[in-house]
This record gives sequence, C-alpha cells and structure tokens, in this order.
Amino acid sequence: MAERIDELFKKVRDFEDEKREIVGELVKSIEEFTKIALVKLVRFMKEDPTGKELLLKAVKEPEVYSLFLKHGLIREDDRIKAIKALELIKPYIRSHGGDVEFVDLKDKVLYVRLKGACTGCSQVSFTLQQTILEAVQSFVPYIERVELAKDTPVEAFIEFSQKKEDYIKAFNVSELKEGHVYRFLHEKIDVILVLWKGKIYAYRNSCAHQGLPLHDGELTKEGILICPWHNFEYSITSGECLTANHVQLVPVYTRIENGYVWLKVE
Repeated sequence: MAERIDELFKKVRDFEDEKREIVGELVKSIEEFTKIALVKLVRFMKEDPTGKELLLKAVKEPEVYSLFLKHGLIREDDRIKAIKALELIKPYIRSHGGDVEFVDLKDKVLYVRLKGACTGCSQVSFTLQQTILEAVQSFVPYIERVELAKDTPVEAFIEFSQKKEDYIKAFNVSELKEGHVYRFLHEKIDVILVLWKGKIYAYRNSCAHQGLPLHDGELTKEGILICPWHNFEYSITSGECLTANHVQLVPVYTRIENGYVWLKVE
C-alpha cells in the first residue's frame, strides 16, 4: 500500500499546477472528514469499558497508531519519542556492524541493548552510549544517561563476505551518468546508486527520517542528496545526514566487474 501511495504522489507531481491544487484540496478534505469520523469513533468506544479495552489494543498496531497520531488523537509519550530517536540512529550504528534495541526508560535513564560489533569492547560501548544519549536528548531532553541492559548479549562480528554469489548485477557502468540518482528495485532489494566524481555510491532507498524512498530526491552540485518528502539532506559520499546529528543512510556494498556494477544481496 505504501508503495502504491508513493507511485500516486509521483504522478501528481507531474500534473499541471491547477490540477495539483485540486488534488491537494481533495486530499485535505478527505483527511478532515477522516479526522471527524475518528474523533466520533474514539468517543463512542471510550464510553464503554469493552470499547476502551479494544481501543487500547488497536492503538498498539503501527498503522492505527500512525493514523491516530497524524490526526492528533493521541500524543507521543517519552518512550515512543526515545524509540523514534533510536530508529533514526540505527542506520549509523548498523553501518559500523552493530545494532541497538530499546529496553526501558526509567528515572531519567534510557536502557538499551547493543548487538553485533558494538558489544564486547567497553570503549566502543561507552562511545556509542554517548552518541545515543545526544541523539535521544534531542527528543527527550531530561534523559541524563544511557545504560546497557544487564542481559545484553555478546555477539561475534560477522565479517563481510566477498563471495560473488552474494551479489546481483545491477547497472552497466557505461550507461551511468555523473550526478544522476538511479534506483535499483529487485524483489526485496531497493537501492539508490550515484556515480559521483568517478566513484560509485550506493545506499538503501530509505530516508532515515521516516523510511520513505529517496530516488526522486534532488542531488545538488555540492553532492547533497535532498529527500523529496521532508527535505532531509545527506552527503552522497558518506551517507551522513546533515539535518539531524548521528543519522546516516545505510550503505550497500558494491563491486565492479566486467563493466557492470554488482550490489550485495541482503
């Protein structure tokens, strides 16, 4: 469904100004009508104990939560804000061979679980905890420190495989134009690729902000990729986000062989 919505928005952007305005008014009217209906629905459900229970259960579903949040029917609590902050920083951590998971938020302390290359080294863990703290404090300012959950597992870092069967042929190098954003979509693989100053850069086609696709984004002459949805900016050479600290696009390993660009299959 999300992909279909993206396709429709892309078509709308190609409309003439007058038609785009009509579509915009239509979408706004539908959203206003939806909000009125949802407000009434929530009010009726709250009047009955069984309805309240069902409502609380429904809000736990991501799609329902997002819809209610969009229309201002619920407010984000601090736990949700902390989780969102961690989601933003996950691409940066994963690019270094690790991962982070929310465990709890209590008494101004955020408890997390580190995985992969982030575990087993106290210096790495400490540095990462400080990075996480800075990122989360932008959402929940009163958090004072980040601590590791006592049950944090220690996992061995799995070395990147160079086997050819782990890659899939994507583009003919001779057909790539400098500074153009290309999209490679194959089954579950969705990647953007750019030839920039003689080097090829590839990332997952997912903005670190809300996970929306980047392939229609603008690439400036300074090498900055701008998300077409909410204007988050990324350095095309490093994937680092210039809009929010400690956020990064997820890089995709590439290899060039026999005149073609090959992408690592995830």
